[in-house]
Amino acid sequence: MNTVLTHRDANVLLQDRAVPSLRANFRWTFAGQLLYSLCQWAMISILAKAGSSAVVGEFALGLAISAPVFMLTNLSLRAVQATDARSSFEFADYFSLRVLTSFIGLFAVALITLGLHADRSTKFVVLLVAVSKAVESLSNVIAGLLQKFERLDQVAISLIFRGGLSLAAFGGAFHHWRSLIAAVAALVIAWSLTFAIYDIARALAVLKGAGFFRFRRASLQKLLTLSAPLGVVMALSSLNINIPRYVLVKYLGEADLGVFASLSYLLIAVTLIVNALGQSASARLSRLFAAGDLEGFRGILKKLLLLAAFIPALGIPIALLFGRPLLSLLYRPEYGNHVGVLVIMVITAALTAIGSFMGYGMTAVHAFRAQVPVMAATLTSTIVLCFMLIPRMGLIGAALALLASEVVYAGGLAFGLYRALNAAGGW
Repeated sequence: MNTVLTHRDANVLLQDRAVPSLRANFRWTFAGQLLYSLCQWAMISILAKAGSSAVVGEFALGLAISAPVFMLTNLSLRAVQATDARSSFEFADYFSLRVLTSFIGLFAVALITLGLHADRSTKFVVLLVAVSKAVESLSNVIAGLLQKFERLDQVAISLIFRGGLSLAAFGGAFHHWRSLIAAVAALVIAWSLTFAIYDIARALAVLKGAGFFRFRRASLQKLLTLSAPLGVVMALSSLNINIPRYVLVKYLGEADLGVFASLSYLLIAVTLIVNALGQSASARLSRLFAAGDLEGFRGILKKLLLLAAFIPALGIPIALLFGRPLLSLLYRPEYGNHVGVLVIMVITAALTAIGSFMGYGMTAVHAFRAQVPVMAATLTSTIVLCFMLIPRMGLIGAALALLASEVVYAGGLAFGLYRALNAAGGW
């Protein structure tokens, strides 16, 4: 009996099941990501209120080191799988490659940690954060399978379980032991339970007997070659976000890094909406492009871009009018002195939304390589501006550096997608 979900079987499954509307997919994705992100923000708030800004900075450093590494080794396989409209690869190929690259990611973070100029406690936190990222990466590739079949309700439920369990475990451990190490270890356990109990069961239901592992060298090499450029793009993107944090630690210390990281989490709602819309539409966009329906592709993309205009229109007045009391309430009174940073971040979020929607469009048409030079130029601008502005302007300089880099990012991806669609038959 053949236990592999074949290309034909995958396409039959897509045709036989009722495809949910984009609105339904968006509602589920937004709800899942909203609750998950609120739980992630609540963990930062717990550290800020029950601990200190230095503790927040220590946790942020662990994320800043681990995230770019796993962005690279993950190869953005979820996006590649979700937009694999022709089912060129089986799920076992994606999962097997993800397991291999996750081990590589753990090893890379361990090597970085050995050379880190920090105390033993901080190094252990970084390693534990890396383990959590490895567990998350396994859940992520299953999410790609579910997204391809537009079962975003199940992806959302996984996020809700993961967020709720991690908040309870993380917050409970930190409250009881006042130890960041214990809190992150509890986080790892919570994410592992979600993966083992919920995610695997959902994947088995879709695969209908197909296996998780298949180490065919030719398939894995082909998939690696295809997805590697997008992995590089995501790693550079993560580095771009974290470069200001590295430079802030160098010039101002972990306390200022903690403030900057805390302010960044307030814009998570924007990221939620952008990702919810992009993930909801990506599988549909890829099928429209594969079918040659460029008019339908453009129609969906234009609706997404129009929504980005509402971010500064709503966000800037809210930040100016309510920024100080909001920051003081959510964190501590001294955080309310940084309203200017918050306003700049709102503008940056709008540009990020435009660039992200363009990126989802380019990924849907599998224009992976064209995204690499755009992200490289964005990262270069961030590095140069951070070293120029942060020593002189502090947190404002870090925010301005990110703002300028997002102009490069959004403009570059817009041009790249315009070229890709013109090559396929016209914008």
